[in-house]
Amino acid sequence: MTPTPTSGRSCPSADAPVSWYYPDTEGDNRQLQAWCVTVGPTVVSFVPDAHFGTLQRGDTLTIAVWNSNVGAGDLQGFLKRELGLRCSASASSLDPGAPQFALLVQEAFRRSADIPTDPPGGVMPPAVAEEPRPGPRTDTIEIAEECGLSLVYVAAARNGSQEREGMREDKGVAILSTLPLSDVIGIELPFEASRRVAIAATVHDAGGDSLRLVNVHFISSAGPARVLTTGNDSRPRQAAAAVDALRRAEAERAGGLPELDYPMSTVLAGDLNTWSDAETALLQLREYFPDSPPPLEVPTRGRFPTDHLLFRSSGTPGSPRLLEGSYQRIEDRYNSDHHAVLARVVFDYE
Repeated sequence: MTPTPTSGRSCPSADAPVSWYYPDTEGDNRQLQAWCVTVGPTVVSFVPDAHFGTLQRGDTLTIAVWNSNVGAGDLQGFLKRELGLRCSASASSLDPGAPQFALLVQEAFRRSADIPTDPPGGVMPPAVAEEPRPGPRTDTIEIAEECGLSLVYVAAARNGSQEREGMREDKGVAILSTLPLSDVIGIELPFEASRRVAIAATVHDAGGDSLRLVNVHFISSAGPARVLTTGNDSRPRQAAAAVDALRRAEAERAGGLPELDYPMSTVLAGDLNTWSDAETALLQLREYFPDSPPPLEVPTRGRFPTDHLLFRSSGTPGSPRLLEGSYQRIEDRYNSDHHAVLARVVFDYE
């Protein structure tokens, strides 16, 4: 992975407040460029519009991870019932006793006139099939605004070429939080059947301790041509690329010292599209995130354990740690095709 876009890349835009990492192979970049030019701009709101306070000594932070099925999931219902959020723009608040949270959404959905119409050479994948649901699909950016949350949204691909009421649609990954977000990183994963991106952002407690949140969405399956090219190594390639980008980001933050290895506590979570808990890509990630909770051993989409949360501690005394026994699956799918998973992180100061 490289922080320098290769020749011929015009997007993602370097103007956005995001540090990007790209694959360094020509074939990946050629494919990624064709998908990238059809999506809208990155959206970043570093500070929540509502005031939720700061994390103090001993406070917990809920990390929730959910594939919302391109807006089909009831995002507002999830925020209210699972995370205790009362949405009212800048007057939004948390229920008494509800911890602050960060929600990592895959297949986040946007409808906007800012999305390009039909750029030359661009790839327009078909829109997802809309299954019956109560009400329209939920725009992730609109929900973040309605609920006063901080937000990072990065689109990976178009959701069809058709306009709906003058708006075009794209989909990607998002982080929504009651805490301010900083140090936003975008990672273009190696191309496998479709463009996938990962995003990272950092939250802090009142004492200055930091926790990096990394939202990933790996490919589900690759076509025959890619299987022949990569030896069916699609998800392992994407896992290795995500880890490499994070290592490079940490080295840059530390002043270019490559011997440093994850000096910041980090959660990496998302829809890994794994078919089992013993899949190579997941085992790879567990190697790099040794403080992860044991697998849940329950399916999160259909019969498969596709969604995971992994953790790596900085090892510094008092640094954030996972609360033992907090890792769980949310039983209600809220009209998505995925169950969410969540865990809680304690900011200790021990």
